[in-house]
Amino acid sequence: MRDVKKVEMGKTFGRWTVIGEGSGKNNPRRWLCRCACGTEREVLERSLVYGSSQSCGCLRIEKTGEALAHDLTGKTFGELTVLHRAENQRHYGGVWWTCRCSCGELYDTTGTLLVNRRRTRCSGPAHEKNYASADIAGQRFHRLVAVKPLPKRDARYSVIWLCRCDCGNEVELPYNTLVYSNVQSCGCRKKEHNTELKDNLTHVAGTSLDILKSTKVPENNTSGAKGVYWIRGKWVAKIVFQKKAYYLGTFDKFEEAVAARKQAEDMINRGTVAHYDRWKAKAEADPAWGKANPMEIRVSRNVNHELVVDFLPELGEEGVYAAALGRRGRRPLRRLYISHSPCRRRPGGGRAMRAPT
Repeated sequence: MRDVKKVEMGKTFGRWTVIGEGSGKNNPRRWLCRCACGTEREVLERSLVYGSSQSCGCLRIEKTGEALAHDLTGKTFGELTVLHRAENQRHYGGVWWTCRCSCGELYDTTGTLLVNRRRTRCSGPAHEKNYASADIAGQRFHRLVAVKPLPKRDARYSVIWLCRCDCGNEVELPYNTLVYSNVQSCGCRKKEHNTELKDNLTHVAGTSLDILKSTKVPENNTSGAKGVYWIRGKWVAKIVFQKKAYYLGTFDKFEEAVAARKQAEDMINRGTVAHYDRWKAKAEADPAWGKANPMEIRVSRNVNHELVVDFLPELGEEGVYAAALGRRGRRPLRRLYISHSPCRRRPGGGRAMRAPT
């Protein structure tokens, strides 16, 4: 029969020493323990009794290090020759070794990186890549002009250059970023672009009416339909409104996904544009009313996981939304529903979308 230890004050379990009772409830019971490394933590009583917890985690780290602790002393890996175990052993990466590089520098690295040939030299100045010392002073990169190199280096040991932008600001950028990326300014160009968009686009209710009206398919689109994607063997339809993505379902057929996306565009995008036109006309005729009743579009999901679109303020039941959505009659469509229920599926496998009757 297994000998079950009794937990008492001062008893030791692995590296844990019991120093008090836990602060929580007695079911399951916990004890405050101190590890040999100094860490204090509450430990389940059953974990102490049956040995499933031996330390705060430091024992596992040391055991892992011992498992990887092959003696690499005297071995050569590229330009690095292993001298001895590093005096400063980190708590990650396994065992660290002190090596001497061919340039004469001492360098600490892990045995795993050495054995896997992922570390073959130190990162000292003698091993700078050719591009790191290339002179690009005076060269122009869009709005940026390289002024002079700095003694700093980035994570890849590329030289940091002081650059002056056409707007007068000075920024520090790595050689790689200047030469190989498409950086164009200190950040002023993006601010100007955002200002231009703000001035040229009509923003209302947290969205842009110009973008809602646009039917242009993005250049990076590969399906040929806006908001339709091929993911894990299914066609996925979604729509983004007010900077939030709403998923419309997954479909076996491309045509079904396109139809779902189009219905969402009719309900949300075209509905918003139609509502704005009516709200604007009324607000221009009565500025006081327009100020007291700002336009709002709220998209949410109901208990049936259907998208609910609310157009506020209410502007009557003249049927303009029905006309905007290509519908007949004078139905008020202040609230529109898009079904996204996992239980409602089309015969082809796609999730149905519907507006209420």
